Amino acid sequence: MKQSDIYKLHQNQAHGKYKKEMLEIVWTHSLIVKSISLQIADSLEKKYGIKTDKKLIEIGALIHDIGTYNCYDDEYVKCVDYFLHGGMGYEILIKEGVSKKRARFALTHVGTGIGSDIPISIEEEIVAYADNFHSKGCPRFNSFEEIIIKLTKVDPNSEIILKRFKYKFGIPDLKDLIKKYKKWHERINELMKMIK
Repeated sequence: MKQSDIYKLHQNQAHGKYKKEMLEIVWTHSLIVKSISLQIADSLEKKYGIKTDKKLIEIGALIHDIGTYNCYDDEYVKCVDYFLHGGMGYEILIKEGVSKKRARFALTHVGTGIGSDIPISIEEEIVAYADNFHSKGCPRFNSFEEIIIKLTKVDPNSEIILKRFKYKFGIPDLKDLIKKYKKWHERINELMKMIK
Protein backbone atom coordinates (compact mmCIF):
# COMPACT_ATOMS: atom_id res chain seq x y z
CA MET A 1 0.00 0.00 0.00
CA LYS A 2 1.26 3.42 -0.94
CA GLN A 3 0.76 6.44 1.28
CA SER A 4 -1.44 7.99 -1.43
CA ASP A 5 -3.71 4.89 -1.42
CA ILE A 6 -4.06 5.08 2.37
CA TYR A 7 -4.89 8.78 2.14
CA LYS A 8 -7.71 7.89 -0.29
CA LEU A 9 -9.08 5.43 2.30
CA HIS A 10 -9.15 8.29 4.82
CA GLN A 11 -10.85 10.58 2.29
CA ASN A 12 -13.53 7.94 1.71
CA GLN A 13 -14.26 7.61 5.44
CA ALA A 14 -14.33 11.33 6.31
CA HIS A 15 -17.87 12.73 6.16
CA GLY A 16 -20.24 15.45 7.25
CA LYS A 17 -20.15 19.18 7.81
CA TYR A 18 -16.52 19.13 9.00
CA LYS A 19 -15.23 16.46 6.62
CA LYS A 20 -12.20 18.50 5.54
CA GLU A 21 -11.21 19.35 9.12
CA MET A 22 -11.70 15.78 10.38
CA LEU A 23 -9.60 14.43 7.53
CA GLU A 24 -6.81 16.90 8.26
CA ILE A 25 -6.78 16.08 11.98
CA VAL A 26 -6.85 12.28 11.65
CA TRP A 27 -4.41 12.21 8.72
CA THR A 28 -1.91 14.59 10.34
CA HIS A 29 -2.12 12.60 13.59
CA SER A 30 -1.40 9.45 11.56
CA LEU A 31 1.65 11.08 9.96
CA ILE A 32 2.90 12.08 13.42
CA VAL A 33 2.41 8.53 14.74
CA LYS A 34 4.30 7.25 11.69
CA SER A 35 7.25 9.52 12.53
CA ILE A 36 7.28 8.48 16.19
CA SER A 37 6.95 4.79 15.27
CA LEU A 38 9.84 4.92 12.82
CA GLN A 39 11.98 6.73 15.37
CA ILE A 40 11.33 3.89 17.85
CA ALA A 41 12.12 1.26 15.19
CA ASP A 42 15.38 3.04 14.29
CA SER A 43 16.36 3.25 17.95
CA LEU A 44 15.72 -0.48 18.45
CA GLU A 45 17.96 -1.25 15.51
CA LYS A 46 20.78 1.10 16.60
CA LYS A 47 20.77 0.08 20.27
CA TYR A 48 20.08 -3.64 20.03
CA GLY A 49 20.40 -4.65 16.39
CA ILE A 50 16.70 -5.57 16.34
CA LYS A 51 15.30 -5.15 12.83
CA THR A 52 11.62 -4.49 12.25
CA ASP A 53 9.46 -4.33 9.13
CA LYS A 54 9.52 -0.55 8.70
CA LYS A 55 7.20 -0.60 5.68
CA LEU A 56 4.62 -2.48 7.77
CA ILE A 57 5.09 0.03 10.59
CA GLU A 58 4.50 2.93 8.17
CA ILE A 59 1.33 1.34 6.82
CA GLY A 60 0.12 0.43 10.31
CA ALA A 61 0.66 3.96 11.60
CA LEU A 62 -1.21 5.47 8.66
CA ILE A 63 -4.24 3.14 8.89
CA HIS A 64 -4.51 2.69 12.66
CA ASP A 65 -7.17 5.40 13.16
CA ILE A 66 -9.33 4.80 10.08
CA GLY A 67 -12.28 3.93 12.36
CA THR A 68 -12.25 7.36 14.05
CA TYR A 69 -14.53 8.90 11.43
CA ASN A 70 -17.33 6.47 12.36
CA CYS A 71 -17.37 7.73 15.94
CA TYR A 72 -18.88 11.06 14.85
CA ASP A 73 -22.09 12.06 13.13
CA ASP A 74 -22.30 14.58 10.28
CA GLU A 75 -22.32 17.49 12.77
CA TYR A 76 -19.08 16.26 14.40
CA VAL A 77 -20.86 15.06 17.53
CA LYS A 78 -19.54 11.85 19.08
CA CYS A 79 -22.16 9.17 18.42
CA VAL A 80 -20.50 5.95 19.65
CA ASP A 81 -18.02 5.00 22.36
CA TYR A 82 -14.63 6.18 21.10
CA PHE A 83 -12.89 3.01 22.30
CA LEU A 84 -14.79 1.15 19.56
CA HIS A 85 -12.93 2.96 16.78
CA GLY A 86 -10.21 0.29 16.69
CA GLY A 87 -12.64 -2.53 15.97
CA MET A 88 -14.59 -0.39 13.53
CA GLY A 89 -11.36 0.46 11.75
CA TYR A 90 -10.45 -3.21 11.50
CA GLU A 91 -13.83 -3.97 9.89
CA ILE A 92 -13.49 -1.07 7.43
CA LEU A 93 -10.01 -2.20 6.39
CA ILE A 94 -11.05 -5.84 5.92
CA LYS A 95 -14.03 -4.68 3.83
CA GLU A 96 -11.62 -2.58 1.73
CA GLY A 97 -9.51 -5.68 1.02
CA VAL A 98 -6.65 -4.86 3.40
CA SER A 99 -4.94 -7.97 4.77
CA LYS A 100 -5.68 -9.04 8.37
CA LYS A 101 -2.00 -8.57 9.21
CA ARG A 102 -2.27 -4.88 8.31
CA ALA A 103 -5.83 -4.34 9.54
CA ARG A 104 -4.79 -5.54 13.01
CA PHE A 105 -3.02 -2.21 13.55
CA ALA A 106 -6.46 -0.58 13.83
CA LEU A 107 -7.72 -3.32 16.13
CA THR A 108 -4.78 -3.40 18.55
CA HIS A 109 -3.63 0.21 18.90
CA VAL A 110 -6.19 1.58 21.38
CA GLY A 111 -4.41 2.48 24.62
CA THR A 112 -1.70 -0.11 24.24
CA GLY A 113 -4.08 -2.93 23.68
CA ILE A 114 -6.88 -2.19 26.14
CA GLY A 115 -9.19 -5.16 26.42
CA SER A 116 -8.66 -8.42 24.57
CA ASP A 117 -7.23 -6.95 21.36
CA ILE A 118 -3.58 -6.69 22.32
CA PRO A 119 -0.65 -6.05 20.00
CA ILE A 120 1.15 -9.27 19.13
CA SER A 121 3.91 -8.39 16.68
CA ILE A 122 6.69 -5.97 17.56
CA GLU A 123 5.44 -3.70 14.75
CA GLU A 124 1.95 -3.61 16.33
CA GLU A 125 3.47 -2.86 19.72
CA ILE A 126 5.52 0.02 18.33
CA VAL A 127 2.51 1.70 16.66
CA ALA A 128 0.28 1.16 19.72
CA TYR A 129 2.92 2.70 21.98
CA ALA A 130 3.78 5.58 19.61
CA ASP A 131 0.10 6.51 19.21
CA ASN A 132 -0.10 7.51 22.87
CA PHE A 133 2.44 10.29 22.46
CA HIS A 134 0.01 12.37 20.35
CA SER A 135 -3.67 13.10 20.92
CA LYS A 136 -6.26 14.00 18.29
CA GLY A 137 -9.16 15.27 20.44
CA CYS A 138 -7.48 18.57 21.23
CA PRO A 139 -4.34 17.88 19.23
CA ARG A 140 -1.19 17.87 21.34
CA PHE A 141 1.87 15.84 22.23
CA ASN A 142 1.84 13.87 25.49
CA SER A 143 4.60 13.08 27.95
CA PHE A 144 5.00 9.54 29.26
CA GLU A 145 3.65 10.66 32.65
CA GLU A 146 0.55 12.21 31.04
CA ILE A 147 -0.08 8.99 29.11
CA ILE A 148 0.01 6.92 32.31
CA ILE A 149 -2.46 9.24 34.05
CA LYS A 150 -4.83 9.20 31.06
CA LEU A 151 -4.78 5.45 30.45
CA THR A 152 -4.94 4.29 34.09
CA LYS A 153 -8.27 6.12 34.37
CA VAL A 154 -9.58 3.70 31.74
CA ASP A 155 -7.66 0.58 32.75
CA PRO A 156 -5.52 0.38 35.92
CA ASN A 157 -3.38 -2.34 34.29
CA SER A 158 -2.24 0.13 31.62
CA GLU A 159 0.58 1.40 33.81
CA ILE A 160 2.26 -2.02 33.85
CA ILE A 161 1.96 -2.38 30.07
CA LEU A 162 3.20 1.16 29.44
CA LYS A 163 6.21 0.72 31.71
CA ARG A 164 7.12 -2.49 29.90
CA PHE A 165 6.92 -0.66 26.57
CA LYS A 166 9.03 2.16 28.01
CA TYR A 167 11.75 -0.32 29.05
CA LYS A 168 11.52 -2.06 25.69
CA PHE A 169 11.28 0.96 23.38
CA GLY A 170 12.41 3.94 25.45
CA ILE A 171 10.74 7.33 25.31
CA PRO A 172 10.77 8.93 21.86
CA ASP A 173 12.40 12.32 21.42
CA LEU A 174 9.55 14.60 20.41
CA LYS A 175 11.43 17.93 20.29
CA ASP A 176 11.66 18.15 16.48
CA LEU A 177 8.05 17.05 16.00
CA ILE A 178 6.80 19.52 18.61
CA LYS A 179 8.61 22.30 16.74
CA LYS A 180 7.45 21.09 13.32
CA TYR A 181 3.76 20.90 14.31
CA LYS A 182 3.59 23.86 16.73
CA LYS A 183 1.73 26.19 14.34
CA TRP A 184 -0.48 23.37 13.10
CA HIS A 185 -1.52 22.54 16.68
CA GLU A 186 -2.28 26.20 17.40
CA ARG A 187 -4.40 26.54 14.25
CA ILE A 188 -6.28 23.27 14.77
CA ASN A 189 -6.97 23.94 18.44
CA GLU A 190 -8.46 27.34 17.56
CA LEU A 191 -10.58 25.63 14.92
CA MET A 192 -11.73 22.98 17.43
CA LYS A 193 -12.99 25.73 19.77
CA MET A 194 -15.20 27.05 16.97
CA ILE A 195 -16.50 23.60 16.03
CA LYS A 196 -17.41 22.48 19.56
